[in-house]
This record gives sequence, C-alpha cells and structure tokens, in this order.
Amino acid sequence: MPRFYSLFLFICLFTTSLRAEPVAFVQNRGQWADEVRFRAEIPGGYLYLKANALHYVFYDGAILSSHHTPTAGQPMSDQIPGHAVEVRFEGANAASQIETSHPSPTIRNYLTGKHPVGNVSAFSEVLYHDLYPGIDLRLYAYYQTLKYEFIVHPGADPAAIRLAYSGASRVRMDNEQLVVETSLQSITESRPYSYVSQNGRAIEVAAHWQLDTDQNTTTVRKAGFRFPNGYDKTQTLTIDPELVFSSYSGSYSDNWGMTATYDTDGNLYSGGIVFGPDFPAITGAFQAKFSGEVDVAVLKFSPDGSKLLYATFLGGKQAEVPHSLIVNNRGDLVIMGSTSSTDFPVTAGAYQTKTQLGTPASYSFATTTSIEFNNGSDLFISILSPDGKQLKASTFVGGASKDGVGASLTTGIHGDGISFRNYGDDLRGEVIVGPDDDVYVASVTESTDFLAAALPITGSNQADAVVFRLSSDLSQLRWSSRMGGSGYDKAHSLKLTASGSLYVCGVTTSLDLPASTDALKSKLESTIHVDGFVARFDNQKIARMTYLGTEAEDIAYLLDIDPDGNPYVFGSTRGKYPVTTGTYQNAGSSQFIHALDPNLAKTIFSTVIGSGRSTPDIAPTAFLVNECGNIYLSGWGGVVNVRTGFNTSSNTTGLPVTKEAYKKTTNGSNFWVALLERGAKSLLYATFVGSDAIGRGDHVDGGTSRFNKQGVIFHAVCACGGTNFPATAQAWSKTNNSTNCNNLAFKFDVDRLRAGFDTYRGTEKGVITGCTPLTLTFQNTSSGGKQYQWLIDGQVVSTDTAKTSYVFTKAGQYLVKIRAYNPLTCQRVDSVQQLITVNPANFQISPDTTICPDASALLRASGATKYAWSPADGLSSTTIANPMASPKQTTTYTVDMTNEFGCVTRKSVTVSTDASFRPDFTVQVGEDCNQAAQLTFVNNTKNADRYVWQLGNGDTVRTPIPENYQYNQSGQYTITLTASRNGCSLSATRTISVENLNNIPNVITPNNDGKNDVFNIGLSGMKMVIYNRWGRRVFDASPYQNDWGANVENGVYYYLLTTPTGTQCKGWLQVLQ
Repeated sequence: MPRFYSLFLFICLFTTSLRAEPVAFVQNRGQWADEVRFRAEIPGGYLYLKANALHYVFYDGAILSSHHTPTAGQPMSDQIPGHAVEVRFEGANAASQIETSHPSPTIRNYLTGKHPVGNVSAFSEVLYHDLYPGIDLRLYAYYQTLKYEFIVHPGADPAAIRLAYSGASRVRMDNEQLVVETSLQSITESRPYSYVSQNGRAIEVAAHWQLDTDQNTTTVRKAGFRFPNGYDKTQTLTIDPELVFSSYSGSYSDNWGMTATYDTDGNLYSGGIVFGPDFPAITGAFQAKFSGEVDVAVLKFSPDGSKLLYATFLGGKQAEVPHSLIVNNRGDLVIMGSTSSTDFPVTAGAYQTKTQLGTPASYSFATTTSIEFNNGSDLFISILSPDGKQLKASTFVGGASKDGVGASLTTGIHGDGISFRNYGDDLRGEVIVGPDDDVYVASVTESTDFLAAALPITGSNQADAVVFRLSSDLSQLRWSSRMGGSGYDKAHSLKLTASGSLYVCGVTTSLDLPASTDALKSKLESTIHVDGFVARFDNQKIARMTYLGTEAEDIAYLLDIDPDGNPYVFGSTRGKYPVTTGTYQNAGSSQFIHALDPNLAKTIFSTVIGSGRSTPDIAPTAFLVNECGNIYLSGWGGVVNVRTGFNTSSNTTGLPVTKEAYKKTTNGSNFWVALLERGAKSLLYATFVGSDAIGRGDHVDGGTSRFNKQGVIFHAVCACGGTNFPATAQAWSKTNNSTNCNNLAFKFDVDRLRAGFDTYRGTEKGVITGCTPLTLTFQNTSSGGKQYQWLIDGQVVSTDTAKTSYVFTKAGQYLVKIRAYNPLTCQRVDSVQQLITVNPANFQISPDTTICPDASALLRASGATKYAWSPADGLSSTTIANPMASPKQTTTYTVDMTNEFGCVTRKSVTVSTDASFRPDFTVQVGEDCNQAAQLTFVNNTKNADRYVWQLGNGDTVRTPIPENYQYNQSGQYTITLTASRNGCSLSATRTISVENLNNIPNVITPNNDGKNDVFNIGLSGMKMVIYNRWGRRVFDASPYQNDWGANVENGVYYYLLTTPTGTQCKGWLQVLQ
C-alpha cells in the first residue's frame, strides 16, 4: 500500500496560534524600517517592537481572501484596508537594553530588494531592561499566544508606567477591561493580574486599569495602573495584562501554495507567495496595495515534515510568483517564476541584471489568481544555497513586454483565444537542470525582443512559447528558441533524455507551427484552433514537432520520458481523445495520457482517465514515468475552478479510486493521485488527498509539483478555510487557524518497492562475519512492501515487518534473504540476500583474582594465535597468552584475541589489589621551653589489622599510635609506619625535624680559647634578642647564627628566643671572661 510519508501545513511563518512553535519575535536586520527592532505575527496582522513603543498593524482578511479565489465576475480592489495602532511607553528609556532568549531553530532569510539578509534570528522572548527606572518589560510566547508583563523591581514606582495610544478609533473601559478599537480589529486587555512572589508563591495584588479622565476624545489616550490596596514595595511586582485579539474580518496569515520539489535526501521544498507588507509609519486606518506586497516564499522541510529547515523570502517591491522548482546536482534550489519588481534581487555577473519592466507604464495586468503585475512581467531564475541563506545566482530573463505569464483572458489584450483553462494556468512553466547543472526553462513571451529568437513571432498581441538554456551560474545564455506561429503559443513542460534531446510540450492556437511533415499530427485539427503540441530539440534546434489533440480543445500540460526514451504527455481534452487497444480507460473522460515514439510520428499508446463526464475534471499538477515504465499523475479540481469562472465543470467526484486508496471519498474539491501500470495496462492505485469538508476547495495557485523517480510525490497545496486538510502526527504544523488560504505541502509515496536490510551485531552495523555463537539483528530497510519474509538457507524464519534477530550457534556459511511483496508495483516482488560466515571460536580467559599490593599474578588466555593485552602498564608482555601482571592498583586487563580464522574477540580479567589499608599518618612536633619536644601522632590509616612504628632512632612501637613520645636529642628522624591486612603489608614514611629547647647554656667564657666563646644554643632558624641588665637591647638577629659573645662585657644578660613557629622562650646568660 502506498505510504503517506508526511503532510504538513505552512501557515505564514510567524503565526501565533497555529502550531507547536511559539510566537516568534523576528529580529530586524535591515529587512524592515530602521525603527523596528523585532516583528511578530498576531491574529489579523503584525506586531512591531520599537525602542519605546509597540506598533500593531492589522489588515482586512476578507479583502485578502477575495483576491485569492473570487467569485466569477466579482470586482476586486488592489487596495487592502489596514489599521495601525501604536502604544507608546510615555517617558520611557528609549535606550533600554534589549535581551532575547529561546531562539527559534528555523532559519529565516529575506532575499528581497537591493539589500537581502540571510540567517535572521527569531526568539520567543524579548526583555526590555529598565524601560522605566527599575521596571522591565517582558514580551513572550505563552503556548501559541502572545503575552507581555511589566516587572517592577523593589523600590521602583509602577506609577511611572504610562501607555499612550495613538491611531485607535476608540479607547474605552468595558467591565474592567481596556478595549482598543480599530476599523478592523479590537484589542482587549483584561484587568491586569498582578502579584508579588513570596517563598515561591504568587501573592495576588489588587490592580486596575487607570485611564485619563477624558475618555470621549478621539486623540491619544493614556493608560496606567492603580493599586487600591498598595503592595509591599520591598518585593518584585509583576503586572500581567492578557491580550485578546477579536478579528472582525478574518485572521491574516496569507501564504499561497504553488510549486514543490525534492532533493536526494528526501527533503521537500514548497514555493508560493506571501503577503508581506512593509512597516507603515503612520497610525490609524490606511490602504496597502495588494500587488506591491506579494513576495515569493520558499520553505524547506525535513524528509518527515517535522522540521522547517528554512524559510526564505524572495522578491522586490512589486509582485512575483514562483512557477517551478528543481534541486540541482549540488543541492542548490533553482527557482523559476515571474516578477513585476524592478528591484528584484539579481546577482553580479548574471545574464540579465537590468529589466525593461514598467515600460510602457500602462502595461499592467492581473492573473487568474488576481495577482496584479503593475509593471508587466519578466521571468526570473534564482538559485538558493542548500541552507537558503545565500542567493548564489539570480537573473531576469525578459523583454519589453509581458514574459513568463500566460494569458488570463480568452480574448482581447493579453488574451489567447482559448476558451478552456484552469485557475492558475497562466502561472505555469517549468525549470529543469541538466547533468552539468545548466538550467533549462519552458515558458511564454509576448516580447518581440525576448532573447535570441530561433523562430520569429508573428501575429498581433499574441504570445510565443520559449525554451532557453542558461549556464549553471546563470551568467551565460547557451541558446534559446522561440516556438510560435500566428496564434497564441505557450510552453508548459520540458524534459531531457539520456542522449541529450530535449522534449517540450504546451498549447497552441497557431495553424502554422513548424510541425514535421511526417509527424503524428502535422496540422492543427481542432475546429476551434486549440491543440497541444510536442517538440523535440536536438543540438539547440527544433528537430521534430507534432500537434496533439482532437476536433475540440486540447492542452498538453506535463511531459516525461520513459526508460526507452519515449515522451509521455499528460493533458486535458474536450474532444474524443483516441484510446488504443489494451489500455486502461474511463470512457468519456477528458484527461489524456499519450505516449509517442521519439520522432513524434507514432503513438505507442494513448488513453483517457477520469469521471467519464466528457469534461476536464482536474488541473494536472505532476507527472512521472518511472524506471519501470509505471505512470504517475496528479491534479486538483473543484470549487476554486468553478467559482472563479474558469473550468466551471471541474469536479473530483466520480474519479476512480482503488481498494487500497488512502482516501476513497471526495467532497468534489480534492487532489487526485493515480498510478497506472506500464503501458497504461491497468490502474494500480488511485486515491484522493485532501479535506473532507468542501470549504474553500483544495487547489494550487498555478505552478508544478513533482514525483521523484521512486514514485514519491512532493506537492504544494493552497489549503483554505480552516484545518480541513489532514496532517500527520509529526508534522511541523498540524492546524490552520487562518480563515484564508495557506501553503500546505505533502509527500506521498505511491509506488516504491525496494528490498533491503542491514545487519547489526548490537549497535555495530554491517556485520556479515563473526564467531560462534553469533547473534545478528536484521533491520528491514525495504520500502514499498506490504508483506515481508525473512529466509535463512531457504527456510522462512520470520515474517516480522521491522526487524528480526537470529542466533547462529554452529560454524558455517548461511544465506540470509528478505523478500518484499507489493502487488501494486511494477516489480511485484523484490528480494535481496547476504552471505553470513560464522567461524568456530573457543576463546578462554582466567577468572578474576585478588593480590596483595605490589605483588604479581599470572594471566591466562587461550584459543587464539594472536594476543594484544591492554593496558600495558604492569604487564610482563602484551603479546603472549600468559603474561605476568603487577598492577599498582586494581586493574581490568583486556585482551584482543584473533584465531586462525581471523575471528576476533575481546575478553577481560580484573586483578584486584586491596590498598584500602595504605598507611597515612601525620606527626606534630611540639615546642616547649626548657624541656624536650613532645610528639603527637595522628594515624589516618583505615582497614589495617596491625601496625608497626619504626621511629628512626632504633625504637619500635606496635600500637596504633605512639603515646607521649619524646626524642632526647634534637635532629632529623625518619619515621616508618607499616600497616598490615590479611597478610599484606604497606609502609609509609615521614621525616621530621626535632628542636629541643631544654639544652640552652647560661654561661659563656669568651676568652678566645675556642671553648665556650659564644652563646651557642645548638638550634637553627631562630630569632634571638639579647638585653643587658638595664633592659637595653644589645643584640637582635634572625635567623640567629649562634655567634654572639665576642667582645662582650662580663655580666648577666637576658635573652628572648623565638622559634620559627612563634614559640618564645626567655632566659638569662652570664658572661665570664
């Protein structure tokens, strides 16, 4: 059964309540007026954040809606009513610091006008620091709504907050709510909820709005807050009004879907237009021009539709519309469309950097979709980098008249004489790329000076089909050709063959196209002169051409090439289109598929499909012939065509669907996707896609979508009138809160059958060889299957869909196969197999062991021919089976073993060594005057069961702590503590210095006999001060060198000795000579 990969809405990038991503405050980096700091979308319009004001702008959604799908004959105005209200923070700090947080993951690019900017940041919270002294303003996303609050810090005065409203129709109080009225919207601010936080709890503070007393004036109103019961000003006060937008005329989030494509990673690109107004500097009611506010919006979604990878806006000051998208071989997105903007962004070195748009000034027209091209139109081709940030190349292609847009009228100026058309048909055309990324375009022109004409235009006020090729960087025109006669001619689609031929199809009213004389139809057969055509270009020139059609109107919309190089055409007819024998058909239907030979001289087959009502049901949107020859097609039909007065019989009711259809019923205004067997022999699959309720009708506004060669369709949709179109659970956006239309994109896999699986050993991918016992998980990577079988040596072991596991217990070779079944595909069944080799292995390793610290253990491994042990520290060898291990600490040794079969395994053994009783002690040496130093031992050792102290002077103590120990002599001593546990011993040593203060002499005889001549205390590092008997200091030295006494008078002296640790000893000394 076909898989519905993803279906997701894009409802203008900044919508407040439509999706999981919260309100986005988009930073202004030059895309808007300088005074704007940030912009966010709100229901009905936008909110602009300025330095000291909030600027609300609303637009009339009902008028926007009428521009999209008007009733036939309904008059439309290019003027969109708007209303702007500014809330200025009176007396506020215009230079307050603005802080942002919670950045949006979506990349936004504004490649518009002369100053494009890329990678524009957006945030869900903006904080104005000290907007008033001690008062912050915080604006933030709360779920999908917009909130703001004032944060009044302790000591600040909330009376400083003054809100001055300008531009409002009226400001009034209603049941304690502040109501700001405009001509389009009302903004209701509820009674402010205010509170202080105490101990983590919000304590409400009574608060009310306070308006100026003159509430009847129509000039600026001012509002503030009052607190009748006061509040604790030592606490932080939060003032939190709630904004409610009440739309009178419908929410504004207008983004129309037109074209879609894909890349090799399965990402989906959707192109459309967005109403993107500039910032209005005025307040109050105003008029915006619809035509001057339309830009191209390009959206890139992840393969599953869960992420919007980027959103890029492209355009100038007038309207532009995308017709076709394609991703080139470098991953760049190529966009082809039409523009009326003279300032559309083009790149230096582009083929055409200047345009003749606007001359003559009267050359203005509207499309079937009501988009006004006030300056006429040129084609544009633009190339975006894979991240959408860089406009890698962009060029105009056009002449002095209308280019790129087909006729929207049946007669008269800009008319084509074609009475049948679909809504959006004038916005068709296609861009493709060649193997060298050169760009090929099929379109239409009314300019006599359009590029280099291979065929001249003839007739008056008519158009010609055009085909041209540009270099991959859009700097050179390789060639161009004009296909036209005396009537109206327009190219819709083109494709390259493997041999380099280029096929083009379209519509013509010309009797004199240069059709080949032996073509399938060398003349236009329609009695009202409207047929399709197909042409083949070889070496830049038309080599073959044929008309395609019946006695009535026929249009060739889309074209593809089958694996044999035959062109297939998908189109619409109002005649009796021929049906060849053996093809599936819905008799009396008006959508045709026609396969021709490469020379366009013979029919391979042709058939019609549809409701059988003898009128076109749908507007074709995508077409593919895949590598198996299966045929894929899609289109839309229904009320949009009917209400706009174009194809008034358009309806999807009665179109065939198959038993496995994703959606079997239609409201008459849905998309239809179908798959036909090779040669159109049978209808393999058909389904509706879209809304259940009719609403405004599912459709696109012109443009093309695409299938990839695997049968996956990537489609843009213009979804209207609420959330009717279904969305998948992981979609980036699941709802549409707009009352108008928005760009939806879906990805639908119709026919893909590819068997495949990956092998895993645990998380290791790609394992096909291993050792017994080998456990492998086989992960199903197939696509398109409905049932699966897993076989090992021809025996079915599982029918699990996602994965299966198997344990190979015996050595040998095993053939593992998966079969994928899907009767809907051209293959029906696909299988793939892998050979799994299981080698014998008997690897062994010795058990974990425990040794004493600093001891050794023999490690034993077996069963391998090569060994690699790690870590190497403590091992006698790392490459033998049985190394000796002498670890310093508990260590797990790992050995990688390889046997003679190349089978590799890794095993480990842990050698534990118990060092928990490692000795740890400290010794503190006391200093007491006139006595030996007292030692204090601290034993920090844990878990030992025996202790031995060796004190460095021959003494041994066998207690945990030596008590009251003294050294009789000063000096250095090395103390060793040996701790034992379970027969293991460890030692630790400390060296201490002992200075006894009990051996200081009190008599010296300085008579120069070398004996007792100086006051030698036998200590070092001391400070010595000596006084005579009258208290006079006669000596002061630090450190004392044991040298005082020479040339000193007899008598009694007093000394003050200070040790390095601050201990002081006093004494006397007698000098005798």
